[in-house]
Amino acid sequence: MENNRTEILRELEAELAALKEKVLQFENKLEALRQLPAEEPVEESDFTDMEIGVSDLPEPEPVVEPEPVVEEIPVIEPAEEPVPEPVAEPVAEPVEAAEEPVPVPEPVEGPEPEPEPEPKPAPAPHPETERLPWRLDKPGLSVKHIRSGISMYDRALFIGTLFKEDYALYDKTIGELDALTSLDEAVDYLLARFPDWNLKSDIVYNFMMAIRKKLG
Repeated sequence: MENNRTEILRELEAELAALKEKVLQFENKLEALRQLPAEEPVEESDFTDMEIGVSDLPEPEPVVEPEPVVEEIPVIEPAEEPVPEPVAEPVAEPVEAAEEPVPVPEPVEGPEPEPEPEPKPAPAPHPETERLPWRLDKPGLSVKHIRSGISMYDRALFIGTLFKEDYALYDKTIGELDALTSLDEAVDYLLARFPDWNLKSDIVYNFMMAIRKKLG
């Protein structure tokens, strides 16, 4: 135990002597630095309060441009031409134009205008039909053509009873009635062509109501 303790003390003493040696070296270096002369500080220029204007800059030298050389062009005056004297033209005497006779147009014979046809008098109403139901009842909606206001059933009934199965007669009668302009004209037409019709029958009532849809 004693030997170990002695060895440890020796090692510590050796390390302490090395540290002292290093401290001594640092002190010598510090003392050498202290003995060196101090450097003077360099003053920095302060430009904050200075104002630089345009007048402080050097003025540029003016540029002198060379004057253009203008060549003088000689003016050539035109030679004066002699002015010819005016020649008097002969004045022609006016010639009187001969008066020509004005032709008189001959009358052109044309066809004589035809006299205008006298308007046809309106047919006189028939007193025997004034109080019949097909004159007093309302016909319903008006149609542009009588054919469009007759149903297929009524057409077959009209042809079989009123026109004696003659379809051509029925078609001609409807076409001529469609060209008329009043109910009185239609009554005159039917009375003249079908005097045997019973104007109070139901079939004639249906036929006349179909005509009234166009003629009112």
